Amino acid sequence: MTKRKFSCFNFKKDTESNTAEIDIYGDIVADGYQWYESDITSFDFKKDLDALGDVSKIYVNINSNGGFVYEGQAIYNQLVRHPAQIHVRIDGMAASIASVIAMAGDIIEMPANAQMMIHEPAGGAFGNKSDLESAIRALDASKQSIIAAYKTHTTLEVSEIESMMAEEKWMSGQEAYELGFATLVTNPLQQVALAKSPVTNTFRNVPENLVREEQTKSKSEPAKQSLDIDALTMAVAAKLQDSNVLRSLEPSNKATNKTTNKTTKASPLFDAFKALSE
Repeated sequence: MTKRKFSCFNFKKDTESNTAEIDIYGDIVADGYQWYESDITSFDFKKDLDALGDVSKIYVNINSNGGFVYEGQAIYNQLVRHPAQIHVRIDGMAASIASVIAMAGDIIEMPANAQMMIHEPAGGAFGNKSDLESAIRALDASKQSIIAAYKTHTTLEVSEIESMMAEEKWMSGQEAYELGFATLVTNPLQQVALAKSPVTNTFRNVPENLVREEQTKSKSEPAKQSLDIDALTMAVAAKLQDSNVLRSLEPSNKATNKTTNKTTKASPLFDAFKALSE
């Protein structure tokens, strides 16, 4: 097994079986918007996909919130165009445009506890009436291209898919299989946690079980212990007392400034640490 390390994601090639494995464990972003190490661009994906060479089968492991529509569509088309058999495995979540990438699989495998989410594309626009109308047309075109990808697997009517997208439909592995968005359901796996992502904040109907898992995880983390200065001071004083250092410091509790003839109080703790450092 040979393994190459990439900056955004992970590609592995098994030369003996002539297969490869790709991990998409992050957000799908455009070049210049890579905020995290796990962020993926279609440009980088293309370079690394080509570098795999001639393989007969590619496993694509997905745990992604989604991201930029056109970047995800480019990755989808790259995989569809590849001559190898594509076996998609949704390890945790395939949300938004990541669900479109999943449709590139000849086999789409989902554990029963994995999640797939589909919704309408979103975007922002600024300008006059013509500018806003143009943005609406672009969103409609993106929506139809996304539906076309879903229709390569599901037999649902276009109107049904549109309704699911409008409500932001979340599906378990079993439900995705029954609706035609997955071809294989496996036993539940321990879900891989996703890093916090700006993409996640755009979702409206995140399942309650996913929210509870995040809250439970936060509560189960041990609380950070604060530094107890008083206890530290007492421990240092006790240690110094045992070694008679404090006795040697007693005359220095009052320091006389010979030039001003003013008497100032010294800090016993400061003197103690000073004594330890000498």
